[in-house]
Amino acid sequence: MHAIVTGGASGIGRASALRLGQRLKITIADRDLAGAQKTAEDICASGGSASAVEVDVSHRASVAAMVASARKANGPVTALFANAGINRRAPVDLIREEDWDLMMATHVKGVMLCCQAVLPDMVAGGGGAIVNTSSDFAIMGVAGNATYTSAKTAIYSFTKSIALELAPHKIRVNAIGPGPIDTPLLASGRSSGQHAELKEKFARLLPLGRMGTPEEVAVVVDFLLSEKASYITGQLVHPNGGQLMW
Repeated sequence: MHAIVTGGASGIGRASALRLGQRLKITIADRDLAGAQKTAEDICASGGSASAVEVDVSHRASVAAMVASARKANGPVTALFANAGINRRAPVDLIREEDWDLMMATHVKGVMLCCQAVLPDMVAGGGGAIVNTSSDFAIMGVAGNATYTSAKTAIYSFTKSIALELAPHKIRVNAIGPGPIDTPLLASGRSSGQHAELKEKFARLLPLGRMGTPEEVAVVVDFLLSEKASYITGQLVHPNGGQLMW
């Protein structure tokens, strides 16, 4: 059994790769090759089997090379955690076209390309499981970050559509919608003071009184990619501390 984790150099991707590495062979893919290699080394040091590969998920050739490298190192792909992401915050009147295009290419196109690339292995193998990273904001929206929320909403719709398409092949497709998780992506573009202020804000607002950790999201990813979730497909599952209830 072999899983590819994109965006596996840090944050939720790294935590998920480390957890999945306890039971699966793992390919860690990221633009940050050194970070991906560090995650792979940590998995191997704990007795698992992992390799690392550099990828830009917004380019088909790069994704194809990633899957070819993963297959060569670890065998056919049976699971995918399509998690790579970036953020560009701006109020709607200041959204730059190049930032919009980059966000859509990385999040939406990237998820589509990764899902396409692993399908041959999963179809030939008689099944598989995919988890895509969406967000609570796919449902809620958020002021000042319409580019990110639009991309995450598109991922949720894409997930539901391909879950219907792939069910006959016994391939389950779900998405996660994390709430406020203390990751490097959350801190990006913010000063240390702004980051601390944001954490305090969420501690006041969230029903559980704190931000989540990448490891708490990794538990959900591991579940959805396992046979324990054998009757779950097309869902957006929210590890969010109660930020969104629906």
